[in-house]
Amino acid sequence: MTQPRAVICPSCGGSIEIRAAGYTVTLGCRYCGSVLDVAHEDVRLIKAYRRAVKNFAIAPGARGTLFDVEWEVIGALRRRSAESGDWQEFLLFNPYSGYRWLVLAGAEWQFGTMLLDRPENGPRSVSWRGGDYLRGDSETATTVTVLGEFYWKIARGDEARATAYTRGAEVLSCESTADETNWTQLIPLDDSAVSAAFAVERKFVGAPQRRARRNDTDDLPMMFLFALIALLAVGLVQELVSRPRVCTESTSEIIVGAPSFTTRIGTLEVRRAYQFVTISAVSSNINNRWIDLDYSLVNRQTQQSIDAYGLIEYYTGTDSDGPWTEGSTGAETLIASVPRGTYDIYLDGGAHGWPNDPSVTVKQVKPDEWTVQTSADAENPWAPPEKVTVWFTACTGGFSWGMFWLIGFLLFAVPGAMLWWRHREDD
Repeated sequence: MTQPRAVICPSCGGSIEIRAAGYTVTLGCRYCGSVLDVAHEDVRLIKAYRRAVKNFAIAPGARGTLFDVEWEVIGALRRRSAESGDWQEFLLFNPYSGYRWLVLAGAEWQFGTMLLDRPENGPRSVSWRGGDYLRGDSETATTVTVLGEFYWKIARGDEARATAYTRGAEVLSCESTADETNWTQLIPLDDSAVSAAFAVERKFVGAPQRRARRNDTDDLPMMFLFALIALLAVGLVQELVSRPRVCTESTSEIIVGAPSFTTRIGTLEVRRAYQFVTISAVSSNINNRWIDLDYSLVNRQTQQSIDAYGLIEYYTGTDSDGPWTEGSTGAETLIASVPRGTYDIYLDGGAHGWPNDPSVTVKQVKPDEWTVQTSADAENPWAPPEKVTVWFTACTGGFSWGMFWLIGFLLFAVPGAMLWWRHREDD
């Protein structure tokens, strides 16, 4: 290390050492906090302020070894932004290795190296030495306190626009003023490594962290995790609230093309104040047919009816692309907020064919007996009707998948939008 040179503060008369003689331009008095310009031999006073500057994690003049190099803390800054609060920056000096930065944001330490080879700018990221760094938030950093010596002119109130570009835990910090733009590579340091090198005041651990110096993508995994936990909790609560589960079953044969008919599926007792009721209908012998299902839940005590609708439709065919299918042989109808009581469940249903053949007529000859008259078939003008068998299961309780996925969309919307914004392709 070179021998420091001493100057006298014109504001308080204190003796101040200049450790980086020949490089230092600005010097902050450790006794009264005055900022001095030492570029001239007369040490002209720029601005004096009497408030003592004591609250730094490392005092200027401290020496310590990091990365096998002995560094001396020759300057300290306290900076502030509206987004991130306060943080501290320490200027390190070694006559053979030059300058480095040590940054304390909350309980996080970072080691900074000024870049001589500038990154290549893109709309949403920059490239540097073969790596891509995603752009984070920008903020205005204001210098609040200056202590020690620096190789450029600096004063309280100076402002710079700071933008962080992240790649894993590594950060490229770009700070711009009206006169210049500086880039710094920041890598994380363990608190134990800094404490072993310098005498660190522990009272500063836990202060507000500077977001621009952090990896801005670290919050996304946690946001997605919280959203997933919340969605699973919603599903569990919905499942528990839908209980107890009571069911009734029945089977009906529906004649294709006949007028709609009414039948009773069964009886259900709703035991909670309000509960879901789920009605499932499944048919195994339907093809190019659809079945209209109009349900009515009639309260035995009040005779009030709760109506709902279901539809089974299943189609097949062949076109230029080959065979195709559409629809399903089953349908599930969820009825929400059914009040407590005993309900008779009725079905008004009808089955229909596609495509319709106008030469085919479905005719009822006796109660519950139907025939099909085909005018085009002279040898056998009467034939048994086509019947579709449908199995019905009605249960109290149920899971509202529509509500579940809507809540899931709302929970994941914010982290999903942030992820898309940060990782979308450059224009």
